[in-house]
Order: sequence, then C-alpha cells, then structure tokens
Amino acid sequence: MAWAMELVDSFYLNDVNIDRIYLLRQHAQVRRWGGWHGSGRFRQGSFMTVSRRTLISALAPAALQLTAGAAWSKGHRLQLSAAYGDGIFHTQNLRNFAARVHADTQQALEIDVVSNSALKPMAQVLPALKRNEIQFGEVLMSSYVDMHPLLGMDSLPFIVRGFDEAARLWQLTRPVLQEFLLAQQGVRLLFAVPWPAQGLFCRRPVNSIVDLRGLRLRVQSDATKRLAELWGAQPVVLAAGDLGMVLEQGGIDAMVSSSATGVDSQAWKTMKVFLDIKAWIPKNMLCVSELAWKGFAEPERQAISRAAVLAEKEGWALAQQADELGKKVLVDNKMSVTAPSADLRRMLDLVGERFGREWVAKAGSSNMSVLMEYNKKRH
Repeated sequence: MAWAMELVDSFYLNDVNIDRIYLLRQHAQVRRWGGWHGSGRFRQGSFMTVSRRTLISALAPAALQLTAGAAWSKGHRLQLSAAYGDGIFHTQNLRNFAARVHADTQQALEIDVVSNSALKPMAQVLPALKRNEIQFGEVLMSSYVDMHPLLGMDSLPFIVRGFDEAARLWQLTRPVLQEFLLAQQGVRLLFAVPWPAQGLFCRRPVNSIVDLRGLRLRVQSDATKRLAELWGAQPVVLAAGDLGMVLEQGGIDAMVSSSATGVDSQAWKTMKVFLDIKAWIPKNMLCVSELAWKGFAEPERQAISRAAVLAEKEGWALAQQADELGKKVLVDNKMSVTAPSADLRRMLDLVGERFGREWVAKAGSSNMSVLMEYNKKRH
C-alpha cells in the first residue's frame, strides 16, 4: 500500500499517475499466497505479473480513500463549482460561504468558487462530487428530478404561493433528500437557496386563463410545456440565451419567468404586464463530496456546517430582495405589476392541484406523503 501513496501528492487518480506507477512496477512480480492448484490448496510462492488494468482496478478505491483522508493540509485549495455568473446573488452567497469557512478554520480550508459551471456542466456535478473530482458543487435541484421525484417538487406549478410556503415545503423534503443523496449518491447536502418567484409576463392584461388561449407562450421546461397545453397557448421553445432577441423581435406573447429575468431580458420592450402569480419558487442546492467530508477534521466540519446555516438564511433573504428589486425595475420601466385577481388565483390553484395529482402518479405512494403533509398544513 505504501507505493500507492504516490497518488496522494497529486490528489487525482489519472492517466499520468497510473502510467508512472505502472512503469515503475511493470517488471516487478508480486508474491502471492494465492494461486489454486489441483489439490485445492494455495501454492505458496506463486507469482503473477501486474497488468495495467489490474493496477487501475486495485488502485482506484484505495486512492480515493487515501486522498480523502490525507489531502486536506493547511492552505489546501478546495474547488466549488458555482452554476451561474458572478453577478447572480447565488454566486455572491457562495463566495460569502467560502470566506466564512476560510476565516472560521483559521485559513486551513480555502474554497475556490468557480462560476458559470466552468469546472463541470451542471449535469455532471453530482457524479463529479461522488468521485471527489470537485469538493463542493451547486446545482438547480429540479435539474436532477430523474434521480429522485422530490428534487423536482419545488418546480411544480402553483403548489406554493410565496416564500413562506416554499420554506415549509423545503423543511418537509429536506430530510428525505439528505438521506437519499448521502446513501445513494455519496454527497452531503449543505443548504438550498431559492430563486425569485416565477410570474407571468404578457403583452396584454390577463384576468382569466381564457385570456391566454392562442397566445405564443415561451416553453423552457416540461412544466411550462404542460402549462401551454392546459391554457390552450401555443408553445414556443426558447432557450435563455435567445430570450432577449426574441422578445425584441416580438416572437412571443407571454412567458412564465422571474422578475429578475424580466429585468435581464428587458421584457418591457414588448411586454406590458407582469402578474405576480408566484407559479413556483425553484431552488439551488450546494452539496459536498462525502469523500472530501471524511477527510476534514471535526472542527473543520463544524465550521462548514455553521457557514452553511448562515448561507441558507442569508440566501433566502437575498432571493426575496432580488424579487422585490426586480419588480421595482419593471415598474420604473412602465410595466404594470399586479397580483392576480381572486378568480384567476382560484383557477391557478386548480391547475396546481392537477399538477400535484400528475406528480403523485409518477412519483409513487412513497413520496405522496410529503405532498399530503404539506397540503394538510396549507389549508
């Protein structure tokens, strides 16, 4: 095992390390007590040549455990994959989290926050954490809904009506997701922070769902595609990067998005109305590799946990501030920003109940209890 320690210094088990160690031992022979022969007994003193494939298979688990336990020397830089740009409050919150950990561990742990998914695309973050290729990673929870139904529950339309209800839903889903992610994915969930609530932008006033029939509605997810079907709207598949251009060209009549997105895309160029329907409040979550976590000293784990609690609290406050600021900018640019009428609210709640039933049909009875518990306290 001593020769495997060569991997620790470079931290990663990669082709360069494998080739270096393989060449050193290519002509060596490893004495075994193994090697069955006809008598059914081990023949002492038999030999075998170590192949490159055998070496990789033998080294992989040992190297991961060694790196987890030995790599975190004082001042070692850890990597955090942030999903979004530097100007987004989520990324700013992650940098504050990293700074707190650095200070609280007397500079023993330094977390390098790399924005814009530059380290790993979002779809690869959790697998990379499991392998300890990166130590911390941020993802949009609903982007992993295929992994567990509860990861997409916060993006079900019209299940929550505001941040208070979103926080209560999170408290109900959090324990289940923490256990699942740790046991099945090898990652430890640290905290989750919401986005501003999703509202309805439209070219004209909307007093009823009927007013949406035939309008060209932006579709960017399965949920918005289903909304277009239920509302009788024409779906227009549109990626975020194309939104500003298509809005300016008048290519859509309505979209479900946050006030912050409306500001970024200058929705007021073609949209006249923002209905604050709070269709859903999605969240980002930050996780840490369990292999990395095992390598931290107990005081370092406590420092990370304390920073995570503060980051979650402050992140929720930042999301609400971003929501209010976004709506103010829309108003300043002559958009009408209002809450839905009582009649429209009832119609939207009925749509939410339908989404809930469809979700239960897919999620199964084992996950239904969470939605039932949430609805019981809601009404």
